[in-house]
Amino acid sequence: MSETQKFQEIVDGVREDLEFVENLYWILDGKLLSNPYLDSDFHYTKTAFEIREWVFDVFLDKIYEIDFKFLKFLTDIFSEASSEAVRKKFSVQEIEKYVREIIYEKQGLCHGKTYENLNHLKSAIFNYRHALDAMFDGVRKIIYQKNWLPMKKISLEDYMLTRKRRKYITAREELETAKRATKDKNYGEVLNHIRPAIELAIKERFGFTKIKKFWNFLTDADRLNFPLPAFDMLYFYYGEGSGRLHAGKLGNDFECQTALGFADGFIDRLELVTISQEEIDRFKKDCEWVE
Repeated sequence: MSETQKFQEIVDGVREDLEFVENLYWILDGKLLSNPYLDSDFHYTKTAFEIREWVFDVFLDKIYEIDFKFLKFLTDIFSEASSEAVRKKFSVQEIEKYVREIIYEKQGLCHGKTYENLNHLKSAIFNYRHALDAMFDGVRKIIYQKNWLPMKKISLEDYMLTRKRRKYITAREELETAKRATKDKNYGEVLNHIRPAIELAIKERFGFTKIKKFWNFLTDADRLNFPLPAFDMLYFYYGEGSGRLHAGKLGNDFECQTALGFADGFIDRLELVTISQEEIDRFKKDCEWVE
């Protein structure tokens, strides 16, 4: 992969992350403005705690991950002092400000200035995305002037899974192991850690205690329209019809990076799945491969 392609891979990855944040914003909007439990004295306290925890563990954590990833990139291609000077031109502080205004609203979640601050938060996300795009454009110009030499120091694997999140910690530990195996060119081990990462994340997201046989679970989930973020790619990476894939082998850096990118995105998108506890319980009753 050329240095130009590596740069564009990182830019595209951050842009995908920012699109994901926009999706998370609309989930937060729904949690606050279309949630009957916030209008119920009986359910309010528990629901408010759950929303606040989600904001910290998912929404803000994703913001911090993107910010960390970009700062790491700047530090890796420039000196630390230079990267800090560049970084001062953009900040997540505006996003943090309005998130905290929302979750610590004096009159309670979904009351007071919640709607007003949600609109401010949407603008803050837009402003941050615009600032990052402008920053990447400036960095691209500098790297061009240096004939792309700074990019030679960049290992693409270092910009995948750069932070562990409080949610899906064990799943992401498996992905970190798969990432190290990719860097060590130990390709035969990569799927052996990507597969359990996916399974652990699914179990945590939907509250399953056990998935007995993942292939059978997957076919039942597909048949019963259980809303996993992907099916065809899961079939591919679990590939019982392919001896090579079933043996848990990938052949080169590109195949491993593609698999890591899929697994990382799949875990992210579990948060975008809309499903009630009643629907999860019904699925557990209808599918013999999950508890």
